[in-house]
Amino acid sequence: MNDTTSVLPHVKLQFNIEHPSIEECYSFGYECSQAELDESENPFAVGTCEHNQWSDGWWAGFYGEEPLFNLVTQTHEEQAPVQVAANDKAYQDSIGKWLLKAIEITGVIAVSAVVGYQVLEMVA
Repeated sequence: MNDTTSVLPHVKLQFNIEHPSIEECYSFGYECSQAELDESENPFAVGTCEHNQWSDGWWAGFYGEEPLFNLVTQTHEEQAPVQVAANDKAYQDSIGKWLLKAIEITGVIAVSAVVGYQVLEMVA
């Protein structure tokens, strides 16, 4: 883990765990209220923005209000649809043709080597 490309994903994950977004804090508080946890179960430090959002979500859930943020639908909307490239089929076919040609050439070289060895054994 000496180069940046292997360390960066771990740093991002740790940052997201230690510093959740405002929407996540609100939704977590809302879910805790729905699970009938006490407001004193707030995991965030008093006076922080995360603490306030968790508390707002908890009170919204306590009074049965609609949640402001719905993380389940947000994650599905944020994902870009999978698009197929216009030349994807042609590119895949060219890879298959290249691989087939490489196998044919390797086979021809192997057969030539075996036949050449047998001819040399017969002559010698």
